[in-house]
Amino acid sequence: LLPAYQSLIAAGVNEPFLYFRVAQIALQRNDLVTARRALENYRATPAGAQDPQAALFLLADVERLSGNLEASARAYQTIINSPISDRNILNAALRGLLGIRLTQERADDALAVYDRLIALNPQDPNLELGRASLAFQTRRISQSQAEAILTRWLQQNPTTSPPPEVFSLAGALPPDPKREALYNQLLRVDPNNIPVQLRLIQVIAKRNPQEARERLSQLIARDPKNISAYFIQGQIAQDIGDLQLATNAYQNILALQPKNTDALSALGGVRFRQRRYDEAEELYNQVLTIKPRDITARRSLAGLAAVQDRPVTALEQLEEIQIELAAKGTPDSEVSRQIEQLQESFLRRRGFQPPWERYF
Repeated sequence: LLPAYQSLIAAGVNEPFLYFRVAQIALQRNDLVTARRALENYRATPAGAQDPQAALFLLADVERLSGNLEASARAYQTIINSPISDRNILNAALRGLLGIRLTQERADDALAVYDRLIALNPQDPNLELGRASLAFQTRRISQSQAEAILTRWLQQNPTTSPPPEVFSLAGALPPDPKREALYNQLLRVDPNNIPVQLRLIQVIAKRNPQEARERLSQLIARDPKNISAYFIQGQIAQDIGDLQLATNAYQNILALQPKNTDALSALGGVRFRQRRYDEAEELYNQVLTIKPRDITARRSLAGLAAVQDRPVTALEQLEEIQIELAAKGTPDSEVSRQIEQLQESFLRRRGFQPPWERYF
């Protein structure tokens, strides 16, 4: 119908909604220039001015596909802030905004949107699952809290057609043999879900490392360029102590994506375990060249300083991270624990007894 719509517009037919239809079709064809132009024409008409929300939804999609995520978020936020009588419109705008914040990895903003959605839809248990997955992965809730939410959902809902949030939370939580039946059920629904496959293979690896390796080999053989499969292989290899296999896995990723910071960090961790400290330090510094404030790489460099008998340097690096995380409202108990251990070691080396040990 696109040629027909365009012919009517060229003939001067006074039907503003034709512009909206052209914008929709152009968007489906990923012709963002035409979509944006048609949408601007529609918004400039009296009819478009009276229907701002529909145009804003379309504009949000155009901006998102153009890579202008913050502009897309502003379009959704404008809808949310406007007087809305239709609850479905508010829900759609909030979900759109949530998708943008998740893509931007702005966890606090995404959690705030989740809270609004849950308040608006208290009958939707999937929203609590999605929030729990994000909150657990960003250390806003504990593992036991996340597991309790998943268990409650499983007790109240069938797993024959699980929503994406179940896959997300089950894949985010550490592997647990008690959830092996759940992993198998989820993989019957979606055999290609990598995080859940990882959890199942990790559980299998504890009782049958050979079977785990075979599953990984099959996964990689199906798609040799599947980055996630190599990450699974690397993690499983580390779990069973095969550091050469782990090295190969991460090097395969870097051959495909030389600037993959997760692979650089993981390979740095392998070199750390092999006590090849200079190589580990070089890898972590490569991560910081790409992502200068990366917490994992900075913590790892502090760990390297500590094992290389540079406790003052390690302490300074960890304290800097601690201050930064506290300013963001996301303190990390592991960083605090590492600082305490370094301080304790530092005092002992100077002949002092840490004050917290005086009464033991």
